[in-house]
Amino acid sequence: KMKMARHAHLLTGLPDGYGRGRIIADYRRIALYGVDELLRRKEEDFNAVTGSSLERMRLRSEISKQINALKQLLLMADSYGIDLRKPATTFQEAAQALWLGHTAALKEQDGAAMSAGRWDAFLDIYSERDLANGVATEEEIQEVVDDLVLKMRMVRHVRTPEYNELFSGDPAWITLALGGATEDSKSMVTKTTFRFLHSLRNLGPAPEPNLTVLWSKAHSTNFKEYCSKLSIDTSSIQYENDELMREVFGNDYAIACCVSAMRVGTDMQFFGARTNLAKLLLLVLNGGRDEIEGNVISKPLAEACKGVDICADEGKPLDYEKVEKLFFDVAMPWMAKLYADTMNVIHYSHDTASYENIQMALHQSNVSHLMAFGIAGLSVVADSLAAIKYDEIYPIRDERGLTVGFKRRHPEKLLPRFGNDNAMADDIAVKVCDALYNELDKQKLYKDAKATLSVLTITSNVVYGKSTGATPDGRLQGEPFAPGANPMHNRDRNGAIASLSSVAKLPYSSCMDGISNTFQLTPTALGSLTTDRAKNLVSLLDGYFDKGGHHININVLSRELLEDAHIHPEKYPDLTIRVSGYAVRFNQLTPEQREEVLKRTMHGSAISSNSKVSSYHHCECSTVDPTPIDLAVSFDDGEHYTDDPENTPVIGSVHSLETFTSNDGPGVRVLLFVQGCSKRCKYCSNPETQCVVDPFHCPEVAVSDQQVGNVLKRYKSFLQPNNGGITISGGEPLLQPAFIKAVFKRAKEAGLTTAVDTSGHGNKEIWDTCLPVTDYVMLCLKGMDLDLASYISGVPKAANIRAREFAQYIRDNYKEIRLSLRWVLLKDSTDTDEELQALAAFAKELSPVFTHVELLPYHTLGKEKYELTARDYPLEEMQPYEYDDAVKAQEKLISMGIPAILAEH
Repeated sequence: KMKMARHAHLLTGLPDGYGRGRIIADYRRIALYGVDELLRRKEEDFNAVTGSSLERMRLRSEISKQINALKQLLLMADSYGIDLRKPATTFQEAAQALWLGHTAALKEQDGAAMSAGRWDAFLDIYSERDLANGVATEEEIQEVVDDLVLKMRMVRHVRTPEYNELFSGDPAWITLALGGATEDSKSMVTKTTFRFLHSLRNLGPAPEPNLTVLWSKAHSTNFKEYCSKLSIDTSSIQYENDELMREVFGNDYAIACCVSAMRVGTDMQFFGARTNLAKLLLLVLNGGRDEIEGNVISKPLAEACKGVDICADEGKPLDYEKVEKLFFDVAMPWMAKLYADTMNVIHYSHDTASYENIQMALHQSNVSHLMAFGIAGLSVVADSLAAIKYDEIYPIRDERGLTVGFKRRHPEKLLPRFGNDNAMADDIAVKVCDALYNELDKQKLYKDAKATLSVLTITSNVVYGKSTGATPDGRLQGEPFAPGANPMHNRDRNGAIASLSSVAKLPYSSCMDGISNTFQLTPTALGSLTTDRAKNLVSLLDGYFDKGGHHININVLSRELLEDAHIHPEKYPDLTIRVSGYAVRFNQLTPEQREEVLKRTMHGSAISSNSKVSSYHHCECSTVDPTPIDLAVSFDDGEHYTDDPENTPVIGSVHSLETFTSNDGPGVRVLLFVQGCSKRCKYCSNPETQCVVDPFHCPEVAVSDQQVGNVLKRYKSFLQPNNGGITISGGEPLLQPAFIKAVFKRAKEAGLTTAVDTSGHGNKEIWDTCLPVTDYVMLCLKGMDLDLASYISGVPKAANIRAREFAQYIRDNYKEIRLSLRWVLLKDSTDTDEELQALAAFAKELSPVFTHVELLPYHTLGKEKYELTARDYPLEEMQPYEYDDAVKAQEKLISMGIPAILAEH
């Protein structure tokens, strides 16, 4: 049964062809006590074990092996001219002792994860003493740290091709945990924490050691921003939630492999790879048979399926209740039992043939055992079950009756997908984790180990996908899974914060072996200016961990760079990325794995609405003269509202909501695109938001201020730092003043800032409705020459004069508002000396509210939307504005005394 499950890739990555790893020896004991003292204590333990029970005899045998390993350690150290018999007295001696202990483990084992443990706070005691006594200088101590890091980077094990296919990039997983906090919530960040991180500056980015920051509320802002800046520059750090783990493991734990916490020298893990739950679901849909070869893998499941007619013909949709019951009540208990039996066999055999003598010698003699099981394909299963539940899914079967694909009854329907903070999908993912853990926890495990569970795939998500047939979520046969706990590629469409919030729901109580989330951001997603990016990344990390997220890899890279590195890997020998719990040189991934990385969601900051262009945006109003709309006061005239505004929702016409932007006001923000605009700008990126739609006649666009307020409350922990909040764009927000006012009031109640991105529509009545609850105004001027402005905006000169009057009205009446001017750079049009000089002169008139001009080089990101709405693109012949030319325009404005910013590459 075990071999059949393995052959079908239902159980995969099993640790029986390589050292099991994930054992963290307490190397600090060598430096702290000296090996002579460790030998004395182990001999005491050996003599204390009496009796002839199987368990007692086995323990005596293991301690005997540990004693011999400590003696071998002394011989090895002697051969290097190092005496480890006595405690270390200096920083260099302590570092040498730690490394020689780890070297002994590396020589004895080829474990899949040879973690170093937690050295920073321990070593810092020696460094502080050496600095105080004049024994060493800061430069000398940093050099020793860099030497340690270099040694870790040099480690290599000879691996089989099958191993390299699963764990690509030659990882050693020398995971080094940094930071964390004490049990009374005091930060454990030391100077040596910074020293290890600073090695990324001195030596350049690299996959090893696997630097893991234990993120805590106790850490200083400076430390968090330092880590974030390094992540942005190197993509070499992963982060884990110290608040979660410290509650379970105390404050002296470390991380094995990628995400597995254990008490150093107290806990020992039996590594268990993972089970392919997407394939398990397909076993349910195929009567217990493998969907590819047709072999019966689970006889109990085959019998259960016969009784409920699960393998019906293609004319019937899958019955969710039947599928759910078979999956959770039959398939999962069967899988858990087989999985546990397999692990028991492997780890009994491992102890017999390849016991980790030196690593276990640096543990207590009576250790606590953890058996770590794993999940692959979680998001595939969650999305598949959600598809079956919320649509009608018809299986397509071959002549053997095996599924080869699936079709939807309602393909136009937007299905709930994991990764969008949608409970309809996310709750299924949570249920899968809880259910599998509960079944594993019932099993009798080797050495009475405690079951733990991870959601982690490493790079083997590609291999698992290759071995798995088409699934009901729309994934095709052979298509890679998402890595770890990630949403499937590009299905997390509601923005970065929604994606993080979905993963944060996965329960650590059921997944204490770790929940891996690999997160990719473009550099500009974190802010237009490099000075803002580290702060905004801190806000994302704080918000994610505050919501209960366990782990996150951070990659800050442009897709263009990765695409070029994929085609020309030789040009990027040092390009390091994080893949799933560890880092790797990008050029060491297989071409297939590099392609999978390129398909992953890469979160950007919303610069235009990315929502689907709906049918009601095909109306003819986009081609008519917008002047009547522009002359109107507003279209939310209040006729639909009651006399009880405090308790009555205010309804707005909304196109879409993005949960993450950092380019539309300070900090991290929610960005709301309203529906309806009073202009028809030639370069509009959101033409689908131009049509004015009455939300009371078109419920697809109707959104209440309460609904927006609920979103703001849900994401408050992400938004509050650094003056973050909500920005309303469009469309033209000032067409809906009552709605804007109501939403902004709710933002203020949540302690968030408010910003409006507008082209200056309206009159004093509208402005006085919105501005009292507005903190930031981003006013987009179309041109200083009124003929040019009228041509660009598609409305008469009067409307463009009114935009300037709006800025002056803010200056004269709302001096607490911060006003910036947005200026789109068009070649030989808005970038001429005359236009820039006039812009500068106008900006100077707006003191004290004016802050800066934001230059926006013309781009064609919205061009495809015109094609979708069967409209001609107004600037078909114009090329995107060159960045170097934009820098020149910026320099001209600065030379005129005008602060001007330009999004940095």
